[in-house]
Amino acid sequence: MVRVYRKRAAIEDIIRELKGGFAFGKTDSSSFFANKARMWISVIASNLMRLMNSIALDDQQQSWTINTFRDRLLRIGGRVSLSTPAR
Repeated sequence: MVRVYRKRAAIEDIIRELKGGFAFGKTDSSSFFANKARMWISVIASNLMRLMNSIALDDQQQSWTINTFRDRLLRIGGRVSLSTPAR
């Protein structure tokens, strides 16, 4: 019984990550197929992120969510470029 609930908790974490980090639950279009394509792109992006986590990041970084990853690694370039003086 414990194994069943652990699997369920893991799935719920994945769904939360998809909704929060990849806009999985967002349906902007009135077209079913456009919304379906958006959801598939979210799933593919999530899977690529999980693959990169397992290959390229160390043990501490593998527990990062997509939002932590964006904050710590991807926004560094924006901060560096904003700190340079304008000419």
